[in-house]
Amino acid sequence: MIKSLCCLLLFSSFTYASPPAISFIQDNELITVKGQQTDYGYGYNLDADEVLRLVTLNWPPYIDESLCDFGWVFQVTVEILISQGYGVDVEFYPWARAVREAELGKADILFPEYFIDDSAESDNVPNKTRNEVLALSAPIPGGDLSLITLKDNNIQYDGSLNSIKNEVIGVVRAYKNTIELDKFIDNNQIATIVVNNEFQLARLLLSKRVTLIVADLDSLLASVDKSPMSANQKQIINSSLVALKPSLEYKYLHYSVSKKKANWRSILQAINSKIETMNKERTFEQQIKESSRRCK
Repeated sequence: MIKSLCCLLLFSSFTYASPPAISFIQDNELITVKGQQTDYGYGYNLDADEVLRLVTLNWPPYIDESLCDFGWVFQVTVEILISQGYGVDVEFYPWARAVREAELGKADILFPEYFIDDSAESDNVPNKTRNEVLALSAPIPGGDLSLITLKDNNIQYDGSLNSIKNEVIGVVRAYKNTIELDKFIDNNQIATIVVNNEFQLARLLLSKRVTLIVADLDSLLASVDKSPMSANQKQIINSSLVALKPSLEYKYLHYSVSKKKANWRSILQAINSKIETMNKERTFEQQIKESSRRCK
């Protein structure tokens, strides 16, 4: 059964919906902006004086083209920027491709991004750190990053990476995990198998090529849930996976603004100002609840 589920995970495909309308309150007025398909993505407020190119990935439940509203992160991202007068063109790619587009300055904003330590090197610009080419915004809500295994695996994890350094771990290409874990990986203190997305992580684990994977369990299960597998097959996978305690870290999400954009400071300031307002108004909590309700 596990092998057949692995094949389904590998070959699953999805049908994507038209871009959803974005609604929000501004100056006590309900604003609704319709989306439209562009050459490579989804556009909003494209008549604005400045249209920003954003790159992202399919990462349910946060953001995903197969969700009814593309996910709460998509919703708040468009709101943040169009409420500040920008137009946006949002394109979805595998994460490594999205990172490359932003680091080379071909895209204006990369999201959603985990916190990046100043020592993290750029994947695409020689002799530069990630933070030298991209500017990180203030945080927005995220989720727990965990070590995930099969329930019948006997992993002796005590909360320290030293306790699992003899295990083989699956990670996603170009993801930044935790500072400590990434240092272990860079120094070859932990063996890893690198894949392109969380679906492939699940396949690694179910096929027992690795004993642990690094992921947000809610996101991993959301990826399974959106697949065309039967309800019974999804239940088998859901009941097979467990996140080890304690989690590696609660990971806030951020926006990364390309420093090759001439006015990157003003864009970053606009994003941070809106995030501050949305935190005060508890907009993120409301969007998360509403997105969950809409897309059941």
